[in-house]
Amino acid sequence: MNGTTEPLEETIIQPQKGWIAIDWHELGRQRELLYFLVWRDIKVRYKQAALGVLWAVLVPVVQVTMFALIFGSGLSLASKLGANFDPKQYPIYIFSAMLGWQLISRSMSDGGLSLVNQQNLLTKIYFPRLFVPSASVGGAMFDLAISLPVFILGMVIFKVQPTWHLVFFPLLVVHAAMLGAGLAYTLAALTVTYRDFRFIIPFFNQILMWISFVMIPVPEAWLNNTKWSILFHLNPVYGIVAAFRRVLMDLSYGWSWSYYLCSLAITIGVFVFGLFYFRRTERRFADIA
Repeated sequence: MNGTTEPLEETIIQPQKGWIAIDWHELGRQRELLYFLVWRDIKVRYKQAALGVLWAVLVPVVQVTMFALIFGSGLSLASKLGANFDPKQYPIYIFSAMLGWQLISRSMSDGGLSLVNQQNLLTKIYFPRLFVPSASVGGAMFDLAISLPVFILGMVIFKVQPTWHLVFFPLLVVHAAMLGAGLAYTLAALTVTYRDFRFIIPFFNQILMWISFVMIPVPEAWLNNTKWSILFHLNPVYGIVAAFRRVLMDLSYGWSWSYYLCSLAITIGVFVFGLFYFRRTERRFADIA
């Protein structure tokens, strides 16, 4: 030792400003935590339920039955889908759209409220906060997997012939999950900052379902109207719903490549914005949660 002392280095830890890049390496390194959060959400949702995971089947089946009776039989909307459409298959018409809609809706609703519902977790330990709303998307995909066998059984009962378009179904699932995740990230960050979004999310969810025509067909006059067509292009959920019907039922009514491509472009924009907006506001979560 020469009796000299080296100067100490000072490290200052402070939140970054502006738009923060996504640390993909950290997310990949801690991916097991994401699997745990998804499994935890599923267990919490169904653990003490009398029917367990059967609720993931019962709820859409009851909804499909109710809306098929009201709109298909009561209001005879099934006849609006063209001469080549069998009105008896109207329940599958609704169910095929419900698969995509429920994935988006549950991701958005549960993910948007996920941070507020888990405030204690945010303030006690550090982990990638992005995993919290992402776990809600994983739970929604689990519900979709549970509903699929019931949908296939319905296709057999109502004699809906599958076509080669089914090869695109996994891509549509990814598309719907991306939109649900983007909305979940954005709404989760907004809900932590502005608590009244807790009341806005369910209202927005209902409005989005009806303007996306999940339960009823779009009036033919609207499809040929320029003003309505613009709204369909700007609504990414409608493009996904119409694509699910096209792939699962080979139904071209209400379907257009332009609707789907616009939906895909908007979905990518919402997903990217949601990611970076979440990261930008993440530094305040522990302080205001």
